[in-house]
Amino acid sequence: MLKIYPIILLSLCLISLIVIPHYVASSSGFYASAQWLSSPPYVTPGEKLVELQVNLVYYGSGDITNVQIIPIESPPFIVNSNTQTYSLPLMIPNQQYTFTFIGNITPNIPLGIYNFYLQIIYSVNNTQQSQVIPVKIPITGYVEFYSTAQTNGIIFPGEQDVPINLIIYNTGDVTATNVTLFLNSTYPLQFITKTVSIPIIPAGSSTSIQILANIYSNATIGVYKIPLTALVYDQYHSISMSIVINSNQTVSGKILDSYITLPAGPNQLGVPISLQILYSGPVQVNSYSIYIYLPSGFTNISGGNVINLSGGALSPYTQFTVPFVINIHNASLGIYTIPVKIIWSVIEGDGSVIEVVQYSSFTIALMGQPNLEIFLTPSTLYAGNLNNLTLSILNTGSGPIYNVSLSISSTLPIIGNLPKISYLKQNQSVKIPLEVYVPSNYQGEAIQLTVNVNYLNSVYQPSSYQQEIGVYVSPNQGLSIPIIATLKPNIISSGVFTTAQLILNNTLNATIYNVSISISSPIFINSSSLNLPIFKSNSQFSIPIVIASQNPGSYSISLIITYYQNNILKQEQISIPIYVMQFTSPGIPILISFNTSTLVTGHVEYTRLMISNILNEPLYNITISLSTQGQLYINTTTIVIPELYPSQKIGITVEIYTSSSGIISIDALLTYYQLGQQRQAQEIVNTLAVGSVQIIITGVSSVPPVAVRGSIVSITATIYNFGTGPANALTVTVFPPHGIQVIGQNTYYVGNLGSDTSSTFTFAFRILNNTKPGTYVIPVEYTYTNDIGQVLHTYSNITITVSNSSLNFSSFRSNSSSNTSHILIYTILTVILAIVLVVVFLRRRGGSK
Repeated sequence: MLKIYPIILLSLCLISLIVIPHYVASSSGFYASAQWLSSPPYVTPGEKLVELQVNLVYYGSGDITNVQIIPIESPPFIVNSNTQTYSLPLMIPNQQYTFTFIGNITPNIPLGIYNFYLQIIYSVNNTQQSQVIPVKIPITGYVEFYSTAQTNGIIFPGEQDVPINLIIYNTGDVTATNVTLFLNSTYPLQFITKTVSIPIIPAGSSTSIQILANIYSNATIGVYKIPLTALVYDQYHSISMSIVINSNQTVSGKILDSYITLPAGPNQLGVPISLQILYSGPVQVNSYSIYIYLPSGFTNISGGNVINLSGGALSPYTQFTVPFVINIHNASLGIYTIPVKIIWSVIEGDGSVIEVVQYSSFTIALMGQPNLEIFLTPSTLYAGNLNNLTLSILNTGSGPIYNVSLSISSTLPIIGNLPKISYLKQNQSVKIPLEVYVPSNYQGEAIQLTVNVNYLNSVYQPSSYQQEIGVYVSPNQGLSIPIIATLKPNIISSGVFTTAQLILNNTLNATIYNVSISISSPIFINSSSLNLPIFKSNSQFSIPIVIASQNPGSYSISLIITYYQNNILKQEQISIPIYVMQFTSPGIPILISFNTSTLVTGHVEYTRLMISNILNEPLYNITISLSTQGQLYINTTTIVIPELYPSQKIGITVEIYTSSSGIISIDALLTYYQLGQQRQAQEIVNTLAVGSVQIIITGVSSVPPVAVRGSIVSITATIYNFGTGPANALTVTVFPPHGIQVIGQNTYYVGNLGSDTSSTFTFAFRILNNTKPGTYVIPVEYTYTNDIGQVLHTYSNITITVSNSSLNFSSFRSNSSSNTSHILIYTILTVILAIVLVVVFLRRRGGSK
């Protein structure tokens, strides 16, 4: 039992060694931090004359005098201490002082975090003391190069004075200056200039230079990599450039679409065709021209028999698409060979242009195949009812079909006869009436119907077609609060008549009529009622009103809104907050305010108090004592300022925390000297605090889980408010892209979503028949008012992946982690590991005895 006490004691010591450094400050009396005054703020080994800004804070218990700050000359930051010593007559506790040092970075050192040391000599009660403190400096910058070479046309063996455009890229994060580039002549290239000086290559950018070279007369054809060397910051960097030596090789390409099947037939105009062509090189072409010669029965769009197409420069092994349009006149169904002439324009090394002619062809097969489109109307069903449907079949192809038979499979019974269709010619449609009963428990679900069609095509071959069609069963509820109201501004000063804008937003997808607005409030408002004859959907209406109050505080403006929607009288009641701030007396010469209009509740805010002298004369020995009201914390309660010049404004960084929203007030007692006389004044510093709103999609489900083009999918998303304040009157609006349609209204009313609260919204989407397979992003807009009455908008996305056979659905969610949680986890794991090591050590020691 006694052996466990040393283990516990040693474990507690280890825990204190791990935990205490996070919470106990250094006892040296000074704290220093630093940053490089460069853009970007990185430095690299060997860099010269770089500027380092050091922020020094003295946190002792009293003032110190005759302070000297002396840099200690040592690697990796070499500073000349004789010329960069700072002297201060006085340092005040908890005051930050900034100093700049210029020096050189030691070359050829590893990247990392190093210590730069300062010696601080000062006097306390006429006793001189000295301390050496470390300053952490990161040396994490680097330069890294690669290059590309460009020439004007083809390079041949034996050419002289060939201009080469060399582009050098700096992929590092530090700008390279005074770069020396050594050009190493290597077969088959002989550089005329041996070295090139480059003043600057910015980080993440490039610099272009032109160099001249001669080509060996015995050079063979091929691609050569020429080594180069760059010297920067006393370091050598190896880079290379590639150059191509060519000869009069054959320039050619290939038509990849040798056989094209067209679902078209006679008397069809504007038929689009695309040729895929691969240019196989071997050199870059300056331009190309393509001539397509059409046979009898075909013409171009203007009636001629030749299609002329052209394009710009191409690199070897580049695949490109050539689209064009043809008119089909009296050409019968069958196979046609289309001749093609291609002219490649090539620039030679001396700048001259030559043309290389190539002949080829491709084949077109006119099939005249039919194309069926199937529609079901209406697309929205109602639960608990017998719904009348119309099934429409349209042949949009270029040929007829025969002996058409239909069948429909669904989870719901289909009432109605499906007749046989003996003949369906081009652009002919047939409508078939159907009935379907939907039980009440299908509200909000998507129903899939599979339509199977069997027929004979234009050459009497048996064929089949299948299409998925989706319908949506509408829920029996809609948007309950269509109007959102706000007041701009909703912050006024006491005793002042203020003109504000009462802004109304109609979030419905429907127009409302005969809108009557009754306004009441405990403060003065110049209007008590308003009328709008018409309020269009998704529109905004602004009404000017005059507001005034003698007393500061928080008030509410009540709106009772009545209107007609679809000839139904409806009513809505809205409460809008308004905040009346204390007006500071103009006789106070010192103006105190926050540099932000609102604070966020539930978080420690780092903000600044702005203190201004509004007089034309200086003020001295200023003491500002701050006291808070309500649930408010501020870390600084006394501010001492030796002097404020006329019209001077200074900022004091403070930490402030509040857990309540609305008006935040701080009482300030001011003592100062003006014209040699001590004076006092009282001032109230006002601002607003608002709860934050952070709406994140935390989960998504879809019904059915698999859908195809032409089907309907119902999407339900779970949202969570991770903020500190509520999102009131929350509405969700989706904006589906082309190819996806929302069924019903695209706005969903959620209601009030409080802090740390979740809710859901549901939309149904129709995937159109012509929607291409792929992933589609659907933007989601959230509209709400926060707890101080501001109307805000935030956004996120949901995605729908469309394929021929299935539908995949996912949502975007941004995840964040707490550094405090990570530190706690790492601390616990370290403590457990330390305890295990101690136990093993003591057991082994006891066993050895």
